[in-house]
Amino acid sequence: DNCCCEVRELEWDGARERCCRLTLASSVRGSLRRAMSTTPAPIAEITPPWVTSDVAWALAGVCAWSSITITCWQIYQHLKTYTRPVHQRWIVRILFMVPIYAFCSWLSLRYYDNTKITLYFDTVRNMYEAFVIYVFVSLCFEYLGGEAAMLAALNGRMNVPMWLTCTCCMRPFPYGLQFLRFIKQGCLQFCVIKPLMAVVTISAVATDNYKDGDFDPAGVYFWVALIYNTSIGVALSALLLFYAATRDLLAPYQPVLKFFIVKAVIFFAFWQGFGLMIAQDIGMIEDRGEVEAGQIAMAYQNFIICIEMVLASIGLLYGFPHSDYKVGGPQAGSPEVLKGVAANLKNTLNPKDVIDDTIRNFSSTYKKYARAHVDNEDVVEVADSDPDTDDDGDPTTGKKTKKGKKRYSRMSLPAMENEDPPDSYV
Repeated sequence: DNCCCEVRELEWDGARERCCRLTLASSVRGSLRRAMSTTPAPIAEITPPWVTSDVAWALAGVCAWSSITITCWQIYQHLKTYTRPVHQRWIVRILFMVPIYAFCSWLSLRYYDNTKITLYFDTVRNMYEAFVIYVFVSLCFEYLGGEAAMLAALNGRMNVPMWLTCTCCMRPFPYGLQFLRFIKQGCLQFCVIKPLMAVVTISAVATDNYKDGDFDPAGVYFWVALIYNTSIGVALSALLLFYAATRDLLAPYQPVLKFFIVKAVIFFAFWQGFGLMIAQDIGMIEDRGEVEAGQIAMAYQNFIICIEMVLASIGLLYGFPHSDYKVGGPQAGSPEVLKGVAANLKNTLNPKDVIDDTIRNFSSTYKKYARAHVDNEDVVEVADSDPDTDDDGDPTTGKKTKKGKKRYSRMSLPAMENEDPPDSYV
């Protein structure tokens, strides 16, 4: 009996073991069957930002080409009524800002994913931005008759320290020869530094040592941005100082509207670029797949500039109207200077006057140059700010002047030989 019981227990144990094996095998087969029949979860697709889409590029193109058309028409009108070359040469150079800005920004937006191509277009745009600041100051100098006439008009005036001109912590200083030279140098240094920084940037990109938005001091971008922002800050400060000193003298030429339009284009481009860099640095703009955060920030910058150029082109129509220079207009000169549009355009694009002025303002002979303009028979050129006078005679003497020549009036000028720069500015 005991033997029979042991045999039964062994048989039951074997049966239970076989049953467990079958159950486990069945469970594994069921799990595999369910795993094979289950559809895998879809992987989330990373979509690029809207600003890099074809729709955004098309919208930017409409705005860019609209602004180019408006401004090119205005440039043609100025060249067709080229009665005051000494003014209109600088005005046309300012107007070229809109086509260059719009076209370069539009193409940069198209090639947003190619850093090298985008960098070339942005370099051209930014270099012309530096040039426009100098051109605008030079136009204002011509409005007032040049350095000698401005010295006479500003004789005895002193700067009033204020926060708007960043002179609140300085002592009052005279608006003399050194002040005018500082204004020109403050604008010209940006025209020199900007191309140099462009060369450094292009070289760094070619050697893969440049990355947009990288504020690491060990990188090239940090130092380029630091030098560039310091330089443009000096240029804009010089522009503010100049406006504060001459706003009443420039009143016949509507300086507020002109200052606002030119500075708005430059300021908006500068500050929105700076804001996008900060947004990228703090993580508000991040990489989207293969598109880097720096490329996205640059795409936003170019798209916004294309939109802004439409407003700028309309503002320039009112800020620099060509109707003032038609024959018989309030600022028109002799009709004998009217030439072909192509010849007038050639005169506008000739950089000789810019090169000469740059060398003169950074030369040690600048004081002799200004003195020579004063000592030339004690005659100083004075801008014609009276829209009711024409170029047929001198209102002070009644004598006829030669056609195509400017009127001159005698003025007493301050001494300049021993004038030293004040301690309150360098």
